[in-house]
Amino acid sequence: MVKALLRIFFLVLPLLFSGCRKQTVPVAAPAGLPQVTLFSPASPFNTPIPENPEIDPNSDKMRESLIKEAEDRGFFIALKSYSETVYFTGPETPVYDVVLTASWAPKRKLLNVPIPDYALADPSVDGEMVIIDTLNGCEYDFWQIKKIYGKWYASWGNALPIDGSGIFEKGMSARGCGFALAAGILWPHEFKNHAIGHALVFTYDYTKSGGPVSPATESDGTSNTDIAIPEGALVQLNPGLDLGTLGLTDYEYTIAVALQQYGMYLSDDGGGLELEAVNPLSFSGNLYEGLLPDVEYVPLDNIPVSEFRVLKLSPQDGTSEPQIVPNSCAEFR
Repeated sequence: MVKALLRIFFLVLPLLFSGCRKQTVPVAAPAGLPQVTLFSPASPFNTPIPENPEIDPNSDKMRESLIKEAEDRGFFIALKSYSETVYFTGPETPVYDVVLTASWAPKRKLLNVPIPDYALADPSVDGEMVIIDTLNGCEYDFWQIKKIYGKWYASWGNALPIDGSGIFEKGMSARGCGFALAAGILWPHEFKNHAIGHALVFTYDYTKSGGPVSPATESDGTSNTDIAIPEGALVQLNPGLDLGTLGLTDYEYTIAVALQQYGMYLSDDGGGLELEAVNPLSFSGNLYEGLLPDVEYVPLDNIPVSEFRVLKLSPQDGTSEPQIVPNSCAEFR
């Protein structure tokens, strides 16, 4: 789905309520986030890269786009904007039917979604929000979600079990590539523990047109340049690189180790070479205090983008149309 073409619709929707619109004032969010294992051990996100993996023959050419994007717009973590808020539910969490407003949406409501009273979407135009229902083992993902007069509206939303792959089988996700929103994002406890046990996701502006490569199941890629990378590609930081020689900050070192061990999957089209973290709006207080700079976008200037390599790509799938695949979590009308 091409998100950029649809953002205007959701921005206009609240204007229908101009003069009388009101937002529910949230009660305080919890001080912390539960640490829940997301997705199965066999998920691509939880699978380390083996030693001596096959490198794509066009890796050097595709790396040029990563270097160019980092030089033009930076390499950073989206922390307070264009990230995701994440909320966990309990037995008393109220349940809503979320109205789906995108013109292309094949369904008009995602039913029986538990959403805490204090929930807020990421403040960017993407307005992304994740609900993790640990009681039923479900993740609910939303793109451009807002609460208006006590009702929730989103351009799109979908759900999947948290014990699966973390990938929507035939797309229709809240990401451009079919991945769950919580897949591959960074969490406060990972910086505190100096350990990330999963692959990361990244976005940038050279997403290749012509469809995704596995494990992605859809794509909003638009670039026809010969340096573009298809969504679903796995990019690895050179595992032979001596990280101790680079002058990395503590948080950069933690990320660099994960990029060597698990890599990062291209998940969406966007500006800048961007990793994503759980937005601090997800909890009261700053769980990143002393771990990350208190800024909107956290720089990763000391991780050498020139040392990235693209692992062997599967063929692009430019023919399959995204469609809803029934599962135990997503109930639509």
